[in-house]
Amino acid sequence: MNDSFPRALVVDDDPSVTALYKKTLTEEGYEVATAATGEEALAELDTGRFDAAVIDLVLPGVGGMEVVAAARRMDPPPVVVILTGYASLESAIEAVRYGAFDYLRKPADPQQLVDTLQRGLDGRDLLSSSQRIIAELDETNRRMRQAQATLQERVGELQGRLEALMQLGSRLSEVHSPQAIMHHLLTTAADLTGAGAGVIFRKDPSLDELSPIGCLGEASHELHKHSIPLGSGVLGQAAASGQRQVINDLLSDPQLADDLLVYQGMRRVLTQPLAAADKIIGLVALFDERTQPFSAEDQDLVAMLAVQAATILAATGTVRLRAKPPAADEGEPEEFVDLGSLLSD
Repeated sequence: MNDSFPRALVVDDDPSVTALYKKTLTEEGYEVATAATGEEALAELDTGRFDAAVIDLVLPGVGGMEVVAAARRMDPPPVVVILTGYASLESAIEAVRYGAFDYLRKPADPQQLVDTLQRGLDGRDLLSSSQRIIAELDETNRRMRQAQATLQERVGELQGRLEALMQLGSRLSEVHSPQAIMHHLLTTAADLTGAGAGVIFRKDPSLDELSPIGCLGEASHELHKHSIPLGSGVLGQAAASGQRQVINDLLSDPQLADDLLVYQGMRRVLTQPLAAADKIIGLVALFDERTQPFSAEDQDLVAMLAVQAATILAATGTVRLRAKPPAADEGEPEEFVDLGSLLSD
């Protein structure tokens, strides 16, 4: 039952009946409206919510069955109790089949009417509670299924990343050249983050600039032609600040319109400084045209791989990385290496 006073509608063409039932139900805490005809009953139903309706089937004008039908169309519908004489008993049973809660033969005892309505209201409240609980369970199950699907997807992603890291460890145990190690680190970083291209830079302290020493992906080839002054553009600023930088929409920032990455049509970039002995000695940059942002997990994975890259870079000092060791008559090794082709030779 509602927290407020329940509303009841009593419909009967006998004024003494409506008066008796109105008095009885009012004493029981109902707010009672009455109607003597079907038309009046329909008008009352249009005024708003009713919790209960007591309807005589035999009415002048619009019949009681039509009033029952109108009551049942309400949302929520009231508990409908039919009043009937012996001659309309079959109709009363039919009304119950169409949604009336119960029927009482006239003259119905007032207390019997009160008890019947109370049973109906208790049942309606129980049904309402059950429906609410079912709806809540359905929503909970939906969320659980959604969470399960998300969890399975995440487990798949994490399993894939774990396998990639295990493969990296296996590969690093089999190679010894700095070039090959850098290649595997950069390739793994790109694979784990979904980046289409990447570059490893060495910081040249004598010139305060970044010099590319290796790249991966077609989009990175343009960068090998340029040394980047510290503090210049996205990459130079990242190295100068010594802080990781993530920009997931390069094209939306008008201040970056002249940046080399923007000029190449890149949309997102993740930069991770390479540090050794509390000094910035290089930079790893991953970038491509994708709109999917780099996640926090992407950033953490790159930071982890960057520690190993920094260790290799610090150990090699000023040695220039290349795909193959120079032959005796080759002279000075070339500075730039396409790491993507490193192991295909």
